Amino acid sequence: MKTHDVAIVGGGPIGGYVAGEIAQAGYDVVVFEEHKQAGAPRKCAGLVTPRTLDFFSFSTSNIIQNEIYGANIHSPSGKTLSIGGDKLHAYAIDRPRLDAAIISRAGTGGADVLFDHNVLTAQRATNGVVVTSKHKNTTKQIICNLVIGADGAHSKIRDIFHFPQPAETLIGMGAEVTNTRLDPKYVELFVGNKVAPGFFAWVIPITEDGTKARIGLCTLTTVNQSVKYYFSHLFKHRLVSPFLQKAKVTNYIAGSIPLGLLKKTVDTNVMLVGDAAAQVKPTSGGGVYTGLSCARYCSAVAVEALSKKIFTNQFLKKYQKAWVDDLGRELLWGMRFRTIFKNLTDRHLDKYFEKINDEKILEAVNEHGDIDYPSKLIMPLLKKTPSLLKLLVHYKNMAF
Repeated sequence: MKTHDVAIVGGGPIGGYVAGEIAQAGYDVVVFEEHKQAGAPRKCAGLVTPRTLDFFSFSTSNIIQNEIYGANIHSPSGKTLSIGGDKLHAYAIDRPRLDAAIISRAGTGGADVLFDHNVLTAQRATNGVVVTSKHKNTTKQIICNLVIGADGAHSKIRDIFHFPQPAETLIGMGAEVTNTRLDPKYVELFVGNKVAPGFFAWVIPITEDGTKARIGLCTLTTVNQSVKYYFSHLFKHRLVSPFLQKAKVTNYIAGSIPLGLLKKTVDTNVMLVGDAAAQVKPTSGGGVYTGLSCARYCSAVAVEALSKKIFTNQFLKKYQKAWVDDLGRELLWGMRFRTIFKNLTDRHLDKYFEKINDEKILEAVNEHGDIDYPSKLIMPLLKKTPSLLKLLVHYKNMAF
């Protein structure tokens, strides 16, 4: 068996970033990616904040497709809240191109990237962890000091080593479409139990003239209808269809989103990061910024462990503490708001749209709203609308 310092399972943006950081520190890294190329199949709506791209030293100009300045949020009855509009809030990006750039950086830095390698098992041995993968009809075994699970929402590494499971997993479906007529500076969001029960649907313009878009939605796994049913009805829904009247689907997108703070993301010789660790924003389902933030801590602690040759659970807990100290409060508050949101009826949603559609409240949203850190909006909103506190109190005993 070939020996490596670190084996990373999953060659997406988070696994690729960790691989690049550890390889550039001078350690022997192997990446197992089950797909044949980076970024395929597409699983992401591709909307990120500008600070997300600050993680990368390479140019991202060819990755940015469109600049987003605001959002129009549509209630079940058709009320619309328009927020933002005065400054850049997000980029629509080409995720496959970003993934490819990240994994290319890892390879250039010295990581051994193995595409089309499906990890079958991983098992602790006396001198590390033995990882078994399959490539076509051939199995391969390596041994490493650290195995890092960056293998997504349905992580094998998380399951093999008996880590906690996410509190819930959303199912998503979407598509890229042409022939749209959109305001290119605004995303359109739709809530309600008839359009996307338990979450929301979106239309994101991805060109500067608004003629192409990514559309999609996520739903709970417990709803009566399939996500495919709700997706097909987007084109017929009275609020969504005006944006998609002549739209033509060019390719489909599908994926899962794990939610809920994991109390454990390390064990002896093992670490989890990204979607595998449910490091995802519960309010938006976005995991690129949070995953990359946690990837920094993961790679830093991994490098320290390798330099000291200490791979115990107790030592690797430095990573757990670091990412929880940074993002734990945000993810916890996100799950609290998610619990409130998914228990609201369409009537309640319309009621709160009326309450929030106030000039002073919208000013607070525009001033303090942050896609990556939505909890920053809590106090300013409560100051403007103290009655919203009743909503928090009403649901305080739910979810946890």
